[in-house]
Amino acid sequence: MAGPTETQAYLIFAVGSLAMLFMAGAIIIFVAFYQKRMLNEQLRRQSMEAEYQRKLLEAQLESQERERARVSKDLHDDVGLMLQALRTTTLAVIHQAPEEDRQEVQQMVSEITESVRRISWDLMPSSLERFGLTETIDELCMRLHKRGLPVHFELEGVAISLTKRNEVLLYRMTQEMVNNALKHAKASSIDVKLQWHTDKLMLQVKDNGVGFELPTSVNYSPIGSGLGLLSLKSRADLLYAQLTFEKNSPSGTVISVTLPLLHG
Repeated sequence: MAGPTETQAYLIFAVGSLAMLFMAGAIIIFVAFYQKRMLNEQLRRQSMEAEYQRKLLEAQLESQERERARVSKDLHDDVGLMLQALRTTTLAVIHQAPEEDRQEVQQMVSEITESVRRISWDLMPSSLERFGLTETIDELCMRLHKRGLPVHFELEGVAISLTKRNEVLLYRMTQEMVNNALKHAKASSIDVKLQWHTDKLMLQVKDNGVGFELPTSVNYSPIGSGLGLLSLKSRADLLYAQLTFEKNSPSGTVISVTLPLLHG
């Protein structure tokens, strides 16, 4: 039999072992809790940083739109009136010139006037504020089609009223996608589709151009000079919309923007 001293030693060893296990468990719990707290703090800071970047981007885009609207109005009102006055004055001055020369000058002034109107409309379409997104995208496609460019528009569903902010963002995305297909993809056919559903809006631009390597990360920028995708992604983020890229068959690209529609 073990003596009292040996029994006390076993008891002290057992108590000490339990104490060490308890301390080890406490340390593990403390470290896990600390790491979780640090992770939550990091996520909170990232969320705050993302929200700050979102607000900063939105402020920049709003400033751009205000400047575009101002320049568009100046071109339409001031420059437009000056061109009309120039046309009247020019025709009065050259009224004795040969008919061929008068027609050439009149044609030149008309082309300049039309170019100014087109630039003014591209900067800020008046139809966007007056009639809304659907009619403005339709008008954009018709204008391009009349200039001999292969752009077609298709509408599905019944349009739902959106905020002016969201309509401007979606219209700029449409411009970006169509311009990319025309300038860089060298497409001979571009289809713009607007699909209205009860719970979402889908904007899709499909072309049969040369296509590009589909993005594998948010930092990849294949469009144009590298800013095209960044511009699209930035606006999609502001809309809380989903931006997707797919290969078109047999060639080209399909870019889709899906915007959830909130009701109530």
